[in-house]
Amino acid sequence: MISARYAPALLVLLILALVPTVIHSYAGVTVRDGKSAAAIPTRLAGFVASAGPRNAGWGQRHFGSDDWIARTYSSPGAEVALTVVRAYDLKTVYHHPELAVAYDTPFSHYDVQRLAGHPDVPVHVLTGENGAVGLYVLLYDNTYVTDPVWFQVRTSGALLVGGRRPMTLIFARQTGVPARKDPAATDAATLLFAALDTFNRQ
Repeated sequence: MISARYAPALLVLLILALVPTVIHSYAGVTVRDGKSAAAIPTRLAGFVASAGPRNAGWGQRHFGSDDWIARTYSSPGAEVALTVVRAYDLKTVYHHPELAVAYDTPFSHYDVQRLAGHPDVPVHVLTGENGAVGLYVLLYDNTYVTDPVWFQVRTSGALLVGGRRPMTLIFARQTGVPARKDPAATDAATLLFAALDTFNRQ
């Protein structure tokens, strides 16, 4: 039996717990920003795109997303796979996205770099055998995400009581890159930043 004197405090706690439950479980409140992965053009920085190997349900299966593209961009002498995914379940896009986007590419090294020409953009850089390079950017509410786990902790309060906003993953992948080549000088970087610029201008 709970003493009546604790009733007001208990009521406050229940209301506090109810607010995020209603927002996320019942109302499903989401915040739309008017941007779309599909709006990224098929011609970028001298590259021309063709459809990638993903089927129509791929984005929903891996990211719970209906807003995504997977294309192969080609130019004379170069080919880059570009994947862009927007998802409201943030962890699906920031926790090892390469496992879904580039599952057939064995990456062995990861770090975050500020590439020449774009010092304000933290780029997550993956490298592997056979000249494999994967470069990706995470974007949330017009803010670039460097450390996703710390980002989630730092914004947990706002994420708990506010409507859900999508996190955007822009991932460019290339193979056959010469060993020790500066990631900023790769075709993957050229396409990544071209896609990022067109996305931000929406």
